[in-house]
Amino acid sequence: MKRIGLDLMGGDNAPGALLKALKALKLPPKNELVLIGTAEYQTSNFDYVVAPTFVEMDEPPLAALRRKKEASMCIGLRLLKAGKIDALVSAGNTGALVSASKMILGNCKGLLRPALLAQIPTKRGLLAVLDVGANVQVKANHLVQFALLGAAFCRANGIHRPRVGLLNIGSEAMKGTSDLRQAYKSLSQKNSFFEFIGNIEGKSVFEGEANVLVTDGFTGNVFLKTAEGVASLILDRFDSLLPPEMNQQLHPRIEDLQRRLHYAEYPGALLAGVSGIVIKCHGHSSPQAIVNAVLGAADLASRDFIQSIKDQLAQQIGVEKEV
Repeated sequence: MKRIGLDLMGGDNAPGALLKALKALKLPPKNELVLIGTAEYQTSNFDYVVAPTFVEMDEPPLAALRRKKEASMCIGLRLLKAGKIDALVSAGNTGALVSASKMILGNCKGLLRPALLAQIPTKRGLLAVLDVGANVQVKANHLVQFALLGAAFCRANGIHRPRVGLLNIGSEAMKGTSDLRQAYKSLSQKNSFFEFIGNIEGKSVFEGEANVLVTDGFTGNVFLKTAEGVASLILDRFDSLLPPEMNQQLHPRIEDLQRRLHYAEYPGALLAGVSGIVIKCHGHSSPQAIVNAVLGAADLASRDFIQSIKDQLAQQIGVEKEV
């Protein structure tokens, strides 16, 4: 039995969107949901852990964590650490969730920083992008480790030799900041873990040449949200321009387009590199986005995904496998 924790108090639409998501949620067999929230939202339909307080979306992360050690996300992470749940989903304050995860769960051995990993669609399948918001400023060695994290994620999903690209302003090796140039040099060294395919410009990302796209958290977050905004524009314009008489005929194709392009169809961002499955959703997540995040967390938990990531990283960072 896998137990998936859901932080009810996280997000701009909390707890309304999260409670609404529960009505549409159908967990796979041998999975159950554990809700974590304040007492007024307690329900008898699910296991419920009462949290005295929660971190507001606009609170400074570290100050909030010092004052609110019993916040809902902190309680959820301690349950995860203790093995009382197998994954945690939260749409809460990103900085607080990342900081609390590092403090409570700890990083995988040898890893300098965890990174938020999101999957986006391309012409050739899904692309893992990291970092998308956990680390605003990074050095070259952090980018190299993000490449290892992304490659480990892909290898755990059956891609034996992932293709890794570095998001940059040009394809030439000497483009970008000094840290990007140094990361390019380090990633260019031959290894059996992944294939480095060089710099990738933003306009080329969706061609699907790479399995992993590496960047800093500031650039990655702007890139991801811009891509989501463009996808939303396309979907809205397509819907508004479609003549009513063609709506029924093209409905299956519209649904397919929605599944491929809308962020809510993908299971949030994995905080890759911490010792536990933590899924971060958009602060403004819709009920459907929450449902898919919970289902994604359940899938990762069922495959013992974190141990697979640890084993993959151990081979590359030079530490002993964790047991």
